[in-house]
Amino acid sequence: MRTGSNPPQLPSPRIPVLGIGAGALAVIALVVLSIVWMGIYRIDAGHVGIVKRFGSVINVVDPGLHVKIPYADTVEEMEVRERAYSVELAAASQDPLELPITVTVNWLVKRSNVQDLYIQFGSLDQFEKRIIQPRLNDVVKGVTSGYIVNDLLRKRGEYRDRSQAAFAERMPDDIQITGFSIVNIGFPPEYTKAIRDKQVAREQAETERFVLERQKLTTTQVTQTAMAQRDADKARADGRAYEIKVQGDAQAEAVRVLGQALASNPLVVEYRKIEKWHGTFPTTFMGGEQGVNMLWQLPGGGVPPAAARPQQ
Repeated sequence: MRTGSNPPQLPSPRIPVLGIGAGALAVIALVVLSIVWMGIYRIDAGHVGIVKRFGSVINVVDPGLHVKIPYADTVEEMEVRERAYSVELAAASQDPLELPITVTVNWLVKRSNVQDLYIQFGSLDQFEKRIIQPRLNDVVKGVTSGYIVNDLLRKRGEYRDRSQAAFAERMPDDIQITGFSIVNIGFPPEYTKAIRDKQVAREQAETERFVLERQKLTTTQVTQTAMAQRDADKARADGRAYEIKVQGDAQAEAVRVLGQALASNPLVVEYRKIEKWHGTFPTTFMGGEQGVNMLWQLPGGGVPPAAARPQQ
């Protein structure tokens, strides 16, 4: 053996080559990844997926991540949440007056009927255009024709409920009606003016009625005051008359008693005269004969004789 020489080289193993270059492998890998990527799809919340294979509906899938066969399967989403469809139409009342009416319908597709609805109409927009709009227009016009304009104002809730019930009867079972609103009922300008003038006239009549009632109240108050004053005056007069009557009765009774006393005691009068006499005789008197009046002066200065003087 020779020292310092290199060890013998062993032959390295060879990897069999299929004759495909690195670029081709990269292309194949990219194609495979693309096919896998194309086979994966997602359905958003509030929607379902309509899976079609070569144009024929084969399945309806819920929200989430799903797999399909690329190029063979196609998927279309359909909304299953509540939708609002509004339309403005012209309807004639019983009067008749042509009224612009705005109606909003809330509806949704039943999950179990999604496939049938898609097969018949293709999309929700087509369903609204072909089914909801013409039937809603016909129903609202038919119900409106049974009301006069004033009833549409006073019975708006009843009008809405009848319209909703008639519309729901004409809808297919594929959908569910969740709401029905009469958003607005328009009125012609001349009718609005007539209503306004009528309201103004009513307010004026109410004002005049209030003034009249107030005048009546004032008149009643004055009348009642006068009647009260009259009654008070009458009561005072009656009281005065009663007082006079009582006084007259008392005086008459006093005179009667006095008359009876005088009749039974005639000397009482003489006693009263003497009692009132102050003890002095008159000093002069008028008298004479044959119609000749003479003034006489008596002596004594009107002093009574001693016998006639009252005893002390």
